[in-house]
Amino acid sequence: MNSSSAPAGVNGILQHLSRKTLDLLEPHLRHVKLAQGTILQESGEAITSIYFPLSGMVSMLAVLKTGEAIEAGVIGREGFVGGYIGPRGWRAYGHAVMQMSGEASRINVKNFKKAYDTSDELRILINGYQSVLYFQAQQTAACQALHQVEARMCRWLLQAQDCAGGDVLNLTQELLSHMLGVRRTSVSGSANKLQEEGLITYKRGVIRILDRKGLEKRACECYAAVRGAIADAMPR
Repeated sequence: MNSSSAPAGVNGILQHLSRKTLDLLEPHLRHVKLAQGTILQESGEAITSIYFPLSGMVSMLAVLKTGEAIEAGVIGREGFVGGYIGPRGWRAYGHAVMQMSGEASRINVKNFKKAYDTSDELRILINGYQSVLYFQAQQTAACQALHQVEARMCRWLLQAQDCAGGDVLNLTQELLSHMLGVRRTSVSGSANKLQEEGLITYKRGVIRILDRKGLEKRACECYAAVRGAIADAMPR
């Protein structure tokens, strides 16, 4: 079962816009396919495009000078991949990469800014989702420091399933170890335990979710907290 706020193939922000506001965006939206590993934006750099995911999963990474990276949040079809407006224009607030391949509606930042400046409705939704990303980064920092690997892994798998819209996830142990900031042996041990308990199956980089409710019970509080923040940011 998928608990994302937008149905498969639909973006949550675009879904909540009125026809008047959509008319500002739609002539400039382009449908794109994004392969796993595609970099959508580099931290601190000027951005040229805004993405509204329709499927797949985007990871927002904090990257150190050594090249090491850890995940600060994920974006699925409930949100957008963009940046923040500052004195030097729209800038990327993190390194964004496709962790699971998918599709998106893409718009040039110049055309997006025109719509953003024109429509109060769009501005409220975009600013609301930006606050979700800030909250998610804070929650993830606390999660990495305070919660056990197994609970964090359950949280991450639930987020990945929300983005994937299905039960099958193409995720390697190496990828999970990078995202969770732990060694592969820790990921392997947690995955084996969850498999023994009948919550997932794991084989050759493919994870299948068998018992979502079981994962929800084992996940740390951060999953529910972030889902609640997303729900609060959307119109009722």
